[in-house]
Amino acid sequence: MNIAVIGFEASEAPKQILSQIEDAVRGKQNLPVIKICFLDGKLDNFSIRRVIHSYYNAEIVNYNILFIKYDGWNKKQIQRKLCNSFENYNRNWFTESNVICVVGNNEWRPDVGIWYQWPTPAERNMPLVNNCISPDVWIEVFFNQDPDHQNALDKIDSVQQDLDGILDVEFVGIALSHTTNTFHMNPFPGAPTVLAFGQNARPFFAPYIIHWNRNYIPQYYIVDWNHYLVLRCGATLNFNTILDVISR
Repeated sequence: MNIAVIGFEASEAPKQILSQIEDAVRGKQNLPVIKICFLDGKLDNFSIRRVIHSYYNAEIVNYNILFIKYDGWNKKQIQRKLCNSFENYNRNWFTESNVICVVGNNEWRPDVGIWYQWPTPAERNMPLVNNCISPDVWIEVFFNQDPDHQNALDKIDSVQQDLDGILDVEFVGIALSHTTNTFHMNPFPGAPTVLAFGQNARPFFAPYIIHWNRNYIPQYYIVDWNHYLVLRCGATLNFNTILDVISR
């Protein structure tokens, strides 16, 4: 992972902090995620964190590590299509992509989150101030190459440990190929979809899905046309939703 190190005094103005962050990420926007560590002082100033979130697709860990994500169009479209699918499955759920939630001293953005009960208006309007809770279903979409791959797994592991015994969160990871090659077209368009079977070993090639069970043991699913996975929440993850995007 490309790591930048920044030193600053906690008394510095948000504009000065942003200027240092801009210098740290300049020329690195071709990376899916950039990690920035702060040496002198932590990001425990709420005003500074709020400004960072308003400018960047940012996640903040323990007030001293900043992750800035640069999601491409494929990721964003998959996230949107999954949100639409889950909303259609249950209109009573609150389903959204890339919104801030607070877990301990960490401010995360699930790529797709499902809340069985809607967060309060205060949590939705000002999630940082009101400590918006973690979703019940947490989905990450990442490239099958470090640093994006390792960052997503570390993030899921951190959230799971922080929430262990507090919330039973269902975690799903969707690994995409980091190359620009498109996936092959559907050889049987319109065919009925069938249930996919998992395996214990991680596939070498993407796309694949990781689904953690209640004991936090991962099952891996090779993503191919006309297959689906039923999540513990009851919703169906149709693999064609993913492949329709990366096959074009």
